[in-house]
Amino acid sequence: MAYDVVLESVSPGFHGPVVAALLTVRIPSRTKWTEVAGFRSAATVGLGLDPAKAERLATSAPVVVAKGVTAEDAEHIKAYLEAGHFPEKKEWPRPDPGQTCCVASVREPG
Repeated sequence: MAYDVVLESVSPGFHGPVVAALLTVRIPSRTKWTEVAGFRSAATVGLGLDPAKAERLATSAPVVVAKGVTAEDAEHIKAYLEAGHFPEKKEWPRPDPGQTCCVASVREPG
């Protein structure tokens, strides 16, 4: 069964980490394996968003950010978005324990 991940809202002050998370989140079940000279390597597929689209999605919540993913992938994406992504060179605020950067939900399409 396929599920959709919906970005419900972004917590005040955490817009940057949510946009960064949208750009860097990966979908584990869509890993592409290649083998060269007996060595295997993996490339994990993300949401395929450009920075402008990620910015629009983060400012237009509620919005579907991933469609037709497995239940495990949906939970992974939800947890990653709620945690946010914090690049080393950015001085963004970190959420307090028990706080999330955004509210995301997993829904059955329909």
